[in-house]
Amino acid sequence: MNKFEELCQTASDTNVDIIDYPFTSKRIKGLYCDGTIALSKDMYIETEKACVLAEELGHHYTTVGDIIDQGKTGSYLGIP
Repeated sequence: MNKFEELCQTASDTNVDIIDYPFTSKRIKGLYCDGTIALSKDMYIETEKACVLAEELGHHYTTVGDIIDQGKTGSYLGIP
């Protein structure tokens, strides 16, 4: 099992869905939202996919709340 497959298994074990998504921008490689990780369909190299998936899983484990509203310091990290 390679690193990408291991990370996919980790996502599955924590009820995080992974989908391939045709982002309109080539600059977007991945996105996390509400328990779903979208990975760009344009990534073909397993190492790149593993890196992007690891980063998005990091958002799943650490980001809390609405990160759009950053008026209050720490609001996106769940710090009161």
